[in-house]
Amino acid sequence: MAGEKILIVEDDYILAADLCDVVSSLGYETSGIADSFETAQHLAPFSTIALVDVNLRDGATGPRIAQYLANDFGIAVVMVTGSPEALETNLSKVIGLISKPVHPALIRSVLDYLKSVGEGGSGLPPAEMRLFA
Repeated sequence: MAGEKILIVEDDYILAADLCDVVSSLGYETSGIADSFETAQHLAPFSTIALVDVNLRDGATGPRIAQYLANDFGIAVVMVTGSPEALETNLSKVIGLISKPVHPALIRSVLDYLKSVGEGGSGLPPAEMRLFA
């Protein structure tokens, strides 16, 4: 998918590598894997979409990273978490969330939806994705 660069914000190396493999197998390019706010800051300028975990190496900084990426860089952000009930929904400009474990078909649907929205389309979000208003 030309032009889209996916930033994976996840501190569990195995999960991050697996997600990276899934993204690559779907034809998308990754801009990198970030495990902290600092790493995400470094990779943000090279990213158009971000999949962000809530709890990272430096604590529950995922929501703050998501806001930063969406507000400062205009990156399409989706939270990816094992604890969706713990996540506040007042994350302005963050598109939504999906729950772990994530399957390749869901990642495909999420990325296709984000790409469509980014191109001005109105695509339908996957049923498993909770949108933030």
